[in-house]
Amino acid sequence: MLKDKGIKGVLVSLKDTPYSPLTKEDPNLANLVKQLEKLSHRIDLPVAIGDYKRDTFAYLKKFSANTSVKLFQNINTAILFFNPKAFKKELDVLIYDEDKENADKIAMELGKMGYSIVHARNAEDFKIKASAKKYDMTITHTAINQSSTKTHASQGLGLSKQLVMNLPVFIDTAVNSLVTITGLEAQKIKHEIRPFNEKIPPHVIIAAMKFKGDISGIFFLVFPRELALVALEAMLGESLEADDTASIVDGVAEFCNIITGSAKVTFSGKNLKVLFELPKTYLSVQVALSDTLGSNGVWIDMQLDEKPFYMFITK
Repeated sequence: MLKDKGIKGVLVSLKDTPYSPLTKEDPNLANLVKQLEKLSHRIDLPVAIGDYKRDTFAYLKKFSANTSVKLFQNINTAILFFNPKAFKKELDVLIYDEDKENADKIAMELGKMGYSIVHARNAEDFKIKASAKKYDMTITHTAINQSSTKTHASQGLGLSKQLVMNLPVFIDTAVNSLVTITGLEAQKIKHEIRPFNEKIPPHVIIAAMKFKGDISGIFFLVFPRELALVALEAMLGESLEADDTASIVDGVAEFCNIITGSAKVTFSGKNLKVLFELPKTYLSVQVALSDTLGSNGVWIDMQLDEKPFYMFITK
């Protein structure tokens, strides 16, 4: 009935509400989360708590972790998630959370809505980015608990929850591995939920590795040919012939091996067993595209030496 009236969600404000978060975990907060979880299921709408003190966020996050109750710092953040159409699509959003996994969830959710996301790596980076330009919205101390959207996430992405949760492993290992082996600066620019992006430079070299086990899918590494040559020469410390396609293709495959090898070590540290197959290489975007079967995945724009390359992870 509420949905028929155009209501997108319910925000319960804690502004000027008496509670004692600093001396102990206030049982009233825990009970509030419990009752709001029941309400959310009863009315079939997302329910959130907002306008809480920063010191209270950690408690609320703990209480709500296994529920569908969301935590939005203020009304604008709530509207951003509940009713994205209320804002312009070119909205610039700065995100920071000490909990990197939580920040990645928020960035991924907003990325699906088409917003431009800037992700601060740490508190110092957040200060620098916040002072460097004006953002339409800054999001901190927020949690979009997923229990009510698990099915939607897996169906919409075509990815398992376990893979979605561990996407930062691929991103971080790609950055760290390429910096280590080439000495060039690498960074992630943005990511979005979409099929394989065909609108990339025409002359690319692609390496893909299937993986299976506790997490399964396909990892694609996409390098423009010119950047692949620069990266390989930086890694080897010697020049290569620009027309030596075989060596360049082998080099991109080796980059893929190194990145996934590092990811495997990280997964092992999380007690996740993941096996990677040997890399398959492509000189044609269309051939690589056919192996994705048109599935949705996570497309990641990266940079090496301030030049673009790409990653794509799908089921």
